[in-house]
Amino acid sequence: MQINITFRHLESSEGLKEYVRKKIGRLEKYFEGPVEAHVILKAEKFRKEAEVILRGDGMDVTAREETQDMYEAIDLVTDVLEKQIKRLREKRKGITKKGRREEPPTVNLSSEETPPEILIERVALKPMSVEEALAQFAGESRPVFLFLNSDEGDRLCALYRDGDRVVLVVPE
Repeated sequence: MQINITFRHLESSEGLKEYVRKKIGRLEKYFEGPVEAHVILKAEKFRKEAEVILRGDGMDVTAREETQDMYEAIDLVTDVLEKQIKRLREKRKGITKKGRREEPPTVNLSSEETPPEILIERVALKPMSVEEALAQFAGESRPVFLFLNSDEGDRLCALYRDGDRVVLVVPE
């Protein structure tokens, strides 16, 4: 995790930097890829403010907390970020706003089921007109008849039965 720390109206100290790295570094476990954190620590009179912007896994999460103690502000902002990240992760998993989980469609594949057997039939295609193909198709019991249509420049065409009609399929 890359952590950038900015101090505004406040002296930078190694103790504070180390504390921020420790607290914000805990949030890395919620991300799968690289994470970038930008931490801004501000001091104005008696108020201390910690603001953190996290970017990673396609998420931008921001939180800001203000107290009288900088360490307490860092603790609070870390807790807020952790809650936000958890909520966003749950949303990505499919939980809707109403609390219902959207179940992905399931496919039952048992080890007992085998794929259907595929029979390969090789056919010698010869050029013929549509009338000749209809005459030959009428004498067969197959559901589909393939032929090279001489009327279409020897293009592959098909005939099939649709109820009591015969449909000619001509590719574009």
